[in-house]
Order: sequence, then C-alpha cells, then structure tokens
Amino acid sequence: MAAVVWTDTLQFLILVGGAIWIALSLVHQIDGGAITILSHAASTGRLDILDWPPSLFSLSLPIVAISFFFQLMQEYGTDQITVQRMMATGSQRKTFKAILFNAGTDLVVISTLLFIGLGLLSFYQLNPLPADIAPDSLMPYYIIHQLPNGVNGLLITAIFAAAMSSMDSGINAVATVLLNDYKKPKNKIVTKARGITILLGILATGIAFYVSSIGGLIKAFYSFMGLFSAPILALFLLGVINRRMAFHHWLIGLAVSLPFTLWLQHGLGAHWVW
Repeated sequence: MAAVVWTDTLQFLILVGGAIWIALSLVHQIDGGAITILSHAASTGRLDILDWPPSLFSLSLPIVAISFFFQLMQEYGTDQITVQRMMATGSQRKTFKAILFNAGTDLVVISTLLFIGLGLLSFYQLNPLPADIAPDSLMPYYIIHQLPNGVNGLLITAIFAAAMSSMDSGINAVATVLLNDYKKPKNKIVTKARGITILLGILATGIAFYVSSIGGLIKAFYSFMGLFSAPILALFLLGVINRRMAFHHWLIGLAVSLPFTLWLQHGLGAHWVW
C-alpha cells in the first residue's frame, strides 16, 4: 500500500505542477493576463454562479456545494479506495490531518482548474481552433500544441498514468471486497482474484463505452455516479443511524431511486449535477 501511496503522490505532484504551468502559460499568452481572462468570463456569463432559487435545469454555486458535500460524504465514508488509503496513514490523528490537507488541496486544485477553463475559453476566442475539436479535448490540445516539448509529453503521460492508477485501484478494491466479504475461498485465492480482476476490467471497459455516449466527461461522470453513489451512501447511513433497518429495506430504496434518477437524467432532462 505504501508503494501505491508514493506513486500516487508523484503523479499528484506532476499533475498539479502541470496545471499551475498551464495556468501561468495562459496568463502569459493572453494580452492583459488574468484580468482579461476574468473580464471575458464575466462578459459571457461564466461567473454568474449565485443564481437563486436553484433550478433543476441550470448550474449554480448552491447546487454545486450541496452536490459536492454528498459526493465527499460518499467518497470518504464508503469508497473502498479512499478508505484503504486513510487506513494506510497509521492512526486516526494522521487520517484527520490527511483529510484536512486534502480539503485544502482540493480548494486550490479545483480553483486552478476552473481558472484554466476560463483561460482556454479566452485563448481560443482569439486563436484558431479546428472545428472537430470536442470541448473535452481542449486541454490536451493546448498541452500538445502550446507547452514546451518534454513538458507536454510528461503531462500527457501523467494523465494516462493517473487514469490507469485510478482504474486498477478500483478494480483491486472491488476484487478484494468480493473475495473477502461475500465468500472467502479456501484455496487458489490468487487465481480467483486474478479471474475476478479480468472480469471487472472487461466490465469497466464496457461501462467506458457506455459513458462515452453520454457526451462530455464531467456529464458522463456525474450521470453515471449519480446512479450508484446515493444508494451506496444511503446504505452506509442506514447502518450508522438506524440499526433496525435491514438489507431488504435498502433494496426497496434502490429499486425506487434508480428509475427515478434515470427519469431525472433522460426523461425530465435535469442538469447532470442532479
């Protein structure tokens, strides 16, 4: 586990350093720098985030705050990967420090990424862009064509490495749960774990093809996670708050929540953050 933590730490440093480099590069390449970027964002309505009352069909800061709160509750309370990493800290005090550090880092990283998005908007308003470039491809396109050789290769490699690291961590966590929490085999544990890992990898690949048809990485992520994050968090909270609830009660809630979420996404056309 220590090797995984240190590998993720190195990837984190490369990715954050790259994000800061991109932000500074955008400020340097756009006349007027950050002031121009923010002015352009304001003139196009990108900074109108305090819309009230909340709407099912638009994005606003209150909605993002509520969504992010429950997302983090699910991640820190039920996500097997996160729990494994918190347990690797060695003590409850160190875990608490790690959570606080992560919260502060999230604020900086998310703010930097939002600024990069606004910077890319301004930059490509002034510079030609191929017509077939998808919005999700803007940052890789900028990295490849605007950053120095070597830096762009390192960043693209780190992005792929982080993606593979996240996937293999998730597959390993699910395989561990299936082996130990349901029916722990008495023999050939490694062989069975490898078989489960292969099946989970195939399943993850199939899901990737599905979410790619939703449109947009962020929309795909929240649309897919919305189907399962809330039921998993509900199961966790049921176990903490009310010990009289049984598993079949959760199954009833799951049977109601999944169709309702799908109706919100595809029937009503609610914003993907819901």
